[in-house]
Amino acid sequence: MVDSVALLAARLTEAAALGDMAAALDRARSVAALGPEIASAAAESALGRAVELLWQRGWQPGEVVTAVSRPLTALATRAVAAQCARYPEPRLHPVWRTQLTELAAGPLLMGSIEKSLHQVVALIAELMALPQLPMLVPGPTDPAAATATAGVDRRVLARVRGLLAKAESTAFPAEAEALSAKAQELMSRYAFEQAVVTAAEPQEAAARRLWLRGPYLTPKAQLVDAVASANRCRTVFYPRLGCVGLVGHETDLEITDLLATSLLVQSTRALTHAAGSGRAYRHAFLVAYAHRVRQRLTEAGDQVRPRSTELVPVLAARQQAVDSTFTTLFPGVRTRRTTATDPAGWGAGIAAADLADLHPHRRVAG
Repeated sequence: MVDSVALLAARLTEAAALGDMAAALDRARSVAALGPEIASAAAESALGRAVELLWQRGWQPGEVVTAVSRPLTALATRAVAAQCARYPEPRLHPVWRTQLTELAAGPLLMGSIEKSLHQVVALIAELMALPQLPMLVPGPTDPAAATATAGVDRRVLARVRGLLAKAESTAFPAEAEALSAKAQELMSRYAFEQAVVTAAEPQEAAARRLWLRGPYLTPKAQLVDAVASANRCRTVFYPRLGCVGLVGHETDLEITDLLATSLLVQSTRALTHAAGSGRAYRHAFLVAYAHRVRQRLTEAGDQVRPRSTELVPVLAARQQAVDSTFTTLFPGVRTRRTTATDPAGWGAGIAAADLADLHPHRRVAG
């Protein structure tokens, strides 16, 4: 049975590689005819191999699920969970463990076996088409130790997340601004305090990826870059995948991730209440929003940065580490500019960004 399952798995993979719909249907029928037990084993073997190859190409479990097309998301979730369940937990990096807690396992083949196998072939084809990514953390097949940096104090993160959640849910812009401003203030202060504490230690940079939801991915990536730049991080945009690579000190990455995610929610909400419509208007709105956020964050940075020269050497060392890591991970990156053609959308985006919650020097009243 082992040989037959391996052969059937290879046939499913071959059908995916050929991209021939008729061949895929034919293979699905022939495998389904052998019964659910053999069909499930063949599907698990084929999908497991396709998924494991992605680990060697820099992908993480949650990213695989995010990158596939929506009709295949559920199957991808089950396939990733099934493959990762085969690894001893000590081999899984903490980033992997966190992502896997959000993925629900289940049987690979559900409903009609033939239809399910056709989905398996379609998913394998999509997985095979995913590009190489920089390896940000060790995968389960990597001999490197599954360790992580200390990161940000969990109590600080809990307070920040609570403030941003309230800012995103309130219907009152002034209240949202005060809440989000307090969150940025907490994180900025924490970042500079940690810089003082670790001044004598070697400065290292980390990296992560932030995935965006379409449409209008380019201006959304610009918004992420605005937040990242203000927090001493560098970015690279993957337009085909819809994600932004971030490089920075671990504390600065946490600030960027939290604030950028919140501002993406706020910009989307502001866009739904905007007066205009049409693709050009909405694109211009979001480009202007990102432009104005960048200006405001630059201004806000002057308010929170310590005036003492004590931090100059350590911040310079951190920036050098960020630049070095960025160059290693993303050699040959080119700068891309985006234009906006709708004046009304631009003006509305500027106005909405002026109400966004990001002033780190303002305090919550009372």
